Amino acid sequence: MTAPAEVRPADDIAQRRTAQELVADRLRLEILSGTLGPGMRLQQAKVAQRMRTSTTPVREAFRELAVEGLVDLDPHRGVIVHEPSKAELSEVYEMRSVLEPMCMVKTVERISEQELALADDMCQQMDAETEPGSWVILNSRFHSVLAAAARSPLLVAAVNNLRNRSAIYIAASFRLEPERMAGANAEHYAMVEACRRRDTEAAMEPLRSHLRSTVELGSLYLLRAGLDGG
Repeated sequence: MTAPAEVRPADDIAQRRTAQELVADRLRLEILSGTLGPGMRLQQAKVAQRMRTSTTPVREAFRELAVEGLVDLDPHRGVIVHEPSKAELSEVYEMRSVLEPMCMVKTVERISEQELALADDMCQQMDAETEPGSWVILNSRFHSVLAAAARSPLLVAAVNNLRNRSAIYIAASFRLEPERMAGANAEHYAMVEACRRRDTEAAMEPLRSHLRSTVELGSLYLLRAGLDGG
């Protein structure tokens, strides 16, 4: 990935925002690819030096990633790569299993041809991607397209928040079993086709399978990593 351009304190807000996005994108990929592991401390000055930028966009990127659940802002330890847990996985997927079907009902009714085309394009990109961290980033974008089509802002915000907090589990589990990305891709195509036909029940089947699979894979990751509380 291309390193962020150097940003000086005198640069305007738009330039600093661009630097923030670049830093956040790079850190996000490093976390989801496993380069930065759970519990690792991220020092603002060192990250800024490594990415050849000032500390301001790094600080802003940390905040962005904290909202996504990828890092924790600890008042005593600083910025720490989020450490997954069995309790969190269970809670997140319990909520997703309720809210995502609600969202899908609205999506099937309201999705536009333009959104269907965009979702198709995202499916093709995921089909071509073999690196789990990059795949999970595309996966989040794909599901965000479907969720946005529901035209229900509060519900969409809740669903996207939960999905962001799932990313670290999905990426880690697919690093263990990358061949299972193919099954997830097939479910994505099935969801899009069901939405195109305005078939709610047909959309629910791959969605529920999707959620069951990610819980299974997330649990496997926690078990193998010794984070399942056992």
